[in-house]
Amino acid sequence: MTGRRRIVTAALCGAVGLALLAGVGSAAHKANPVTLTVGFGQDVDTFLPATGVLVIDYEIWNLQYATLTDKAAGDFKTIPGLASSWKSSNHGKTWTYTLRPNLKWSDGQPLTSADVAYTINRARAEAWLNYTSTVGSIKAFAPNPRTVVLRSSVPDPKLPTMDVYIIPKHVYAKVSKKGLTKYTAQDGVGSGPFTLEKYVKGQYIRMKANPNYWGGKPAIDQIVFRLFTNEDAKVFALKKGEIDAAQDVPASAFTDLAKVKGIVTVQGQQGGFDELGLNTYAGKPLRDTSKFGAPNPALKDLRFRQAIAHSIDKAAIVSRAYNGIGTPADALSPAANPEWTPKIPAAQRYDFNLDKAKKLLDQGGYKDSDGNGIRNLPGGGKDIVLRYLVRSESVYSAPTAQFITSWLKQIGIGTKISVFNDTQLTSEIGKGAYDMFVWGWTPFVDPDPELSYFKCDQVAVDAKDFTNYYNDASWCDPVYDKLYAQQHVELNHAKRVAIVHQMLTRMYRFAGYNIIEYSPDLQAYRTDRFTGWLRQPANTGPVIFSNTSPSYASLEPIKQSKAAMAPGGIAGGVLLLLLGCFVAVGGGLGRDGDARRVPARSASRRS
Repeated sequence: MTGRRRIVTAALCGAVGLALLAGVGSAAHKANPVTLTVGFGQDVDTFLPATGVLVIDYEIWNLQYATLTDKAAGDFKTIPGLASSWKSSNHGKTWTYTLRPNLKWSDGQPLTSADVAYTINRARAEAWLNYTSTVGSIKAFAPNPRTVVLRSSVPDPKLPTMDVYIIPKHVYAKVSKKGLTKYTAQDGVGSGPFTLEKYVKGQYIRMKANPNYWGGKPAIDQIVFRLFTNEDAKVFALKKGEIDAAQDVPASAFTDLAKVKGIVTVQGQQGGFDELGLNTYAGKPLRDTSKFGAPNPALKDLRFRQAIAHSIDKAAIVSRAYNGIGTPADALSPAANPEWTPKIPAAQRYDFNLDKAKKLLDQGGYKDSDGNGIRNLPGGGKDIVLRYLVRSESVYSAPTAQFITSWLKQIGIGTKISVFNDTQLTSEIGKGAYDMFVWGWTPFVDPDPELSYFKCDQVAVDAKDFTNYYNDASWCDPVYDKLYAQQHVELNHAKRVAIVHQMLTRMYRFAGYNIIEYSPDLQAYRTDRFTGWLRQPANTGPVIFSNTSPSYASLEPIKQSKAAMAPGGIAGGVLLLLLGCFVAVGGGLGRDGDARRVPARSASRRS
């Protein structure tokens, strides 16, 4: 960072700090809210549950929108949510749910079966990205205010679980399908334990307790999610008690934090992984090439992709870029339960072997015809230089890119680095304006949503909307699609697991989606202000940013936490922001820990 940029940063931080202090002071004066402050490093993509992809989006939705059925904190077992009970008929294709009595939205309006049916039917009709894999075959009916009937056109192994976010009909009915593309969804109307109160882009999200929550008003009055763009500032703030918990603690600080009295560190396992994704678009489904970027022609060649796979030393990345936290991976992990992830036989794995990678490239006719160290396309074509998109919102992306580009250079493949934040990166991938990237997913409990992202019909073809894009390898394989359709309706659990293993083994061999490592969620929380933290699943999962985020509603304040100016309160958060600015000005603008992406509770979240 140059001297001039330091001055600009200092001026901006000062202005922001004064503005926040003015706003926060008045808020604190109105009441003495019990405030939980959480530090995180990934700004919101959208508050609209239909389309968002980032983990922070899902955390907000988990708090604001209840679901028809919920999941137990301990083992993900399906438990009552808005519905208190349910029963099946028609050989499991019809399910009838009874809602709890006297349900209300946070604005006092009645919450009835009409809201549930409206959510499911509209999401199906408009093919909402985060709902489709769950509701695509389901029609919902509301015969009376407390009864919801779901009828599936096919056998559905996920039912009776219905975990899509239920939205308020009286709010969303005013927003057309076209209008959703511009709708901010910041109305703050919800049925979960907390609802959105204020959002300041690039700074914080404040949520307030919902007095109409069916589980009872939480003991915490408000939650502040404080955005950090400097990992040292976030860790320092946790140590000083200026925040109560931190999501995505950098691996470099995790071990030391575990030694700090009054702080508990958590390695939360819930199926997360990081992958090296390649643009493998090969012409199907057809899209307008004048509006979509095309991959380097070499990426269409299986041998070329296999050479890249053999050039990645996953153990070295985990050891040196991830500070030893994580496990080198092979097959994609589609669910929180590891039983869905196949074991790739040793003889079929693309293990690190630069000599084998070079041999594959030689066999494919990729020669360095001009002697500049970069191989050319067969027949004396252009130098092969791959467009590598690097995330700015991850402390691991830059060192990982250094390793990967070095190994690729050793086998004669060039790279061109471009840096984007997560929202920009989603759009660039959707446009096909890339050759490779490294990012991650945190899947949900059932594997179907994660598996659905890689079907042919998920390849981006709409040039009007590049913002919500999951099939980020642009991979289309009719055999994979056929297997997906089979597992989607298979009620025998063992048979379904076997089909999923077959799908993911096939995907692995395709070598377009190279899973680098299975990654835990690194978190830490203080023990001096709140008690009641819940891991999901028990013993192994994270305490926040989990599948249904049950901790927040279970937390109870300790001692004097009624003071609004207490550490972790709003004012404490402002002091923390100023501290973060100080660190950024003095030490350069480092990025926070890796924030995973996700798709709705029925989908996987982008980390």
